[in-house]
Amino acid sequence: MPTTPTVSHEALLAALPVAAWMKDLQSRYIWVNQAMADLMGRSCDELLGQSDLDLLPDWMSEQIQFEELAVLARQEGRNSEIDLPKVGNLNRTVRCYRSCTYSPQGELTGIAGFAVDLTTERQLRKELKAQINSQSSWLRALQDHALITMMDRQGKFTYVSDQFGRLIGQSSKSLIGQLRSNYELQPQGLQINYYLTLAEQGTPVTLEFTGERADGSQYWVRSLLIALNSPAETEQIFFELATDLTTEKQTASALNLVNNNLIELINKNTELIAQLEVAARTDPLTGLLNRRALFERAKQEGDRAKRKKLPLSVIAMDIDHFKVINDSYGHEVGDQALILLARWCGQTLRSSDLMARTGGEEFVVLLPDTDLEHALAIAERIRLLVAQSKVSANQNAILFSYTLSQGVALLGENESIQDALVRADHALYQAKAEGRNRVCVAQSSD
Repeated sequence: MPTTPTVSHEALLAALPVAAWMKDLQSRYIWVNQAMADLMGRSCDELLGQSDLDLLPDWMSEQIQFEELAVLARQEGRNSEIDLPKVGNLNRTVRCYRSCTYSPQGELTGIAGFAVDLTTERQLRKELKAQINSQSSWLRALQDHALITMMDRQGKFTYVSDQFGRLIGQSSKSLIGQLRSNYELQPQGLQINYYLTLAEQGTPVTLEFTGERADGSQYWVRSLLIALNSPAETEQIFFELATDLTTEKQTASALNLVNNNLIELINKNTELIAQLEVAARTDPLTGLLNRRALFERAKQEGDRAKRKKLPLSVIAMDIDHFKVINDSYGHEVGDQALILLARWCGQTLRSSDLMARTGGEEFVVLLPDTDLEHALAIAERIRLLVAQSKVSANQNAILFSYTLSQGVALLGENESIQDALVRADHALYQAKAEGRNRVCVAQSSD
């Protein structure tokens, strides 16, 4: 019988900064993390003991039940994607992974799983696909009419356009799989591998060569070589765009147009891919780091602090009575309050400090090279700045203010950064319990 390693709730929460849960054999939640509660729009306590039939629309709970029954029947992990109810005008999609859980005796006890929000990624991929499709007609024209080839790292042709084959007096199909060097399609005295190596370093390479066709006619060619993959990848593709210099006056303007379109296409696709990477690490509302990026940077800063024996402090903060703001003024005003908090904190923090939004109205600040005394002073400055600032509630210029509760902890000598974050969070709850709008120091890690 398959077994599943036993993982504590705390370790799962630390290792998976995504929505995670456990269910019993009746599909009732027996453990969830805060990210899962946020995804469901409930508190952790409200989810425990409930099934999806109690929490979600019938069509959605039936889909989830089908996936879970498949996992239990086959006793193997399973991926699926689920569309969640709209938030405002935004459709949300999550990718879920589920697997069985077992007792130490090997008995089936339930299901564990986690979910990743694909909403922003889907939107960006849709834009990327639309951008690529918009160029499809241009790419087809390029293949039909341009002098282009593709090669691997050994200089073997993997694609040759008919136009290029006719230019050098060869059948394009007969060139596939052949070494380019066999046809001396490079400057005299130099090897094609020299140009391929230069192109793989990231800079397009230009070369000119001449040759003679079987009928004795001569041709002159200028080629542009571009490496489409990074040097670290197992396979490489070199793209060659050639120009017949024997009719240079007639083709010069066409070459410039093709080059410009090609570079524009590469730049646009590169920009969208970069946006996908940023979206995976950034809170879309405030522009701050998200929970996933925080844990990555927190571990890096924690390792750095221990290695160089430097202080590292953390602040856990939470907007007081945030639900009242949403209920009184609406969620758009609540969003504005979150955005302004990120802006106000940015006015106080240094460029080396890191701030992340970890939940609805919850934030964490990492303060490298900062001892507890200075961290408390920073937290107090933020508290005063926020308490004295105003938020516009509507077009009638109704203004209101809100306050923060904060917990501050200094990373202990023998403590992990995750434990320091937990202590700061406990100090935050202490500040809430003592009346809010205050800064509390976490208990020592000793």
